[in-house]
Amino acid sequence: MLGLMTLQTPLPWSRLWLLVPLAVAASLLLTWRFGPWGLGVPVAVFAAALSLGGAGELWVWWTPFASLTGAWMGLREEGGGPRSGERAWMLLPPLLLAAGLPWMPHYPEAMRRVNDTMRRADAQIVEGARSLGYEGGALATLERQVKTQASERERAMPYLWPSALFMWVAVLVVGGRGLSARAAHTLRWPPLSRARLRDWRLPDGALWVFLAGLALLLAPWPAWGPTGATLMINTALGYCVQGIAVVESLLLSRGVPPSIIVLTLLFVVMVALPVFLLTTAALGLSDVWLDFRRLESGADDAQP
Repeated sequence: MLGLMTLQTPLPWSRLWLLVPLAVAASLLLTWRFGPWGLGVPVAVFAAALSLGGAGELWVWWTPFASLTGAWMGLREEGGGPRSGERAWMLLPPLLLAAGLPWMPHYPEAMRRVNDTMRRADAQIVEGARSLGYEGGALATLERQVKTQASERERAMPYLWPSALFMWVAVLVVGGRGLSARAAHTLRWPPLSRARLRDWRLPDGALWVFLAGLALLLAPWPAWGPTGATLMINTALGYCVQGIAVVESLLLSRGVPPSIIVLTLLFVVMVALPVFLLTTAALGLSDVWLDFRRLESGADDAQP
């Protein structure tokens, strides 16, 4: 699958499909088994990445920063391993890299290339409609809609593209952890720890990252807007997952089957995604102070 996705992604970014999972797996396994000595892996990965491309190339930095996440996971693997929320917090190095992308010298050029690619796709849509028989007013309306959407997209792209890259790399990190689990099984090492969604709870530091992103986004400094948006959007998504974990935990404690919970959540997502995201994020943020799952367990213990 990774090889297929590599062929579908243009160079040099296609290299990340293979490099990031391999770097994460190597860092995790070596720090898990050899402790801080394994931290040499991210350093070696960084040196190797610089040899493949210059320090100014945006794609070069993702592999070493993801390798730091793998090393962090490996250092915490003993003693039962980190919980799911703590494991998500270990994505902080790639998140900080994503937040810093708008300040890199090649970022404007990268945005130009992305927008050029999108414009070519828009032109293909219009040409496809013309070949299907669109003409006159219908074709003109479609062209206006495509042009309006392109304008709005280009305004939003500097704010959203770093988050899109971060989410992609986060998926690759998960793939690297799965690769390390298979390698540990092959080497007859102890199995890697597994985390449950119902235990997802972000550390308190995530709240400060969220507030910092919100402050930068609202501050009268337009240049800091993309950085603030990146920090705020991704931590907010983390709190969305925490809100889902709260709901799952409360429903499971009342005997609701997991299949019913999954189907209900999927239905709500398909019917009202914006409301779902806002509600779960608010629930996750309130869980920082209220800790609903601890209150629930305390109420259950108090019952005769």
